[in-house]
Amino acid sequence: MTETDRAEPADLSGVVDERISQLASLEASPAHLSEEWLRRQLHSALAAWARNETLTEIEAENRTDY
Repeated sequence: MTETDRAEPADLSGVVDERISQLASLEASPAHLSEEWLRRQLHSALAAWARNETLTEIEAENRTDY
């Protein structure tokens, strides 16, 4: 079986704790995690973190206005 024949697992989803749990399950399984899949998960996590940071900054700015 070649690397391209292996089915990739679904992308991680949910809040941080859910993603960590999903990743731990995948690491414990015989599933192959390709570089592309890992890169996609990293990009997704960083994008979610950036959105959260933006919301946190907006909320902090709203508090200083009062």
